[in-house]
Amino acid sequence: MFVFLLGRPGCGKSEIYRRLTDKLVSKNIYKKFQRVDDFPKLWKIFQEDEKTGKWQHCVKTPDGGYRVTDDNIWDSILVEVNKDIVEQKEPDKIIFVEFSRPNYVHSLKNFSEEVLKNSMIVYIDCSFETCWRRNVRRHQQAIAAGTDDHLVSREEMEKTYLYDDKEKLLEFCKNKKIPVVVINTDIEGTDEHLIKASEILSEEIRKFKEKCRQQKK
Repeated sequence: MFVFLLGRPGCGKSEIYRRLTDKLVSKNIYKKFQRVDDFPKLWKIFQEDEKTGKWQHCVKTPDGGYRVTDDNIWDSILVEVNKDIVEQKEPDKIIFVEFSRPNYVHSLKNFSEEVLKNSMIVYIDCSFETCWRRNVRRHQQAIAAGTDDHLVSREEMEKTYLYDDKEKLLEFCKNKKIPVVVINTDIEGTDEHLIKASEILSEEIRKFKEKCRQQKK
């Protein structure tokens, strides 16, 4: 089974993953997990461009980070992710796939029908402003801890993540009969909503797992 965790950088994908997997284990729904993020593939491209000095896919930014100049790589790395997760799937194992995009419907078309028919979509709904504050706070904490960390400029964040196609995504899932759950994390200073979210998601995953099991009979 595959679960896509989709949402802006800073929306809380890591926190949702941690709480949800704990809940799945405690309820004896799943015990084998794998978390797949497209960022390592993107980072590899950045490093290769810098190593060769050809800068075919990105450029260095004043803050020491990188900016993508070849939009084709957004699709190509998801094609690679699709290949990886198909090879890594196992019975009674759940693979979480995380990425952020402004165009989720287009992005999901990089995944095979084999993957999508065994998938659930979790859209983590959080405003751009809240996500931006969290990214800045995370960056400041990393710097204070002595970690080499680069913050993408607000201008670059706005260009890519200010808007997304949430409503089109929900329609796409409906037409494809892909289960979708929307979780709102646009709340600060409390974790009650995260406790509730993990409870809702674990139950939806349990039901989807049972449905898939019945279909294979």
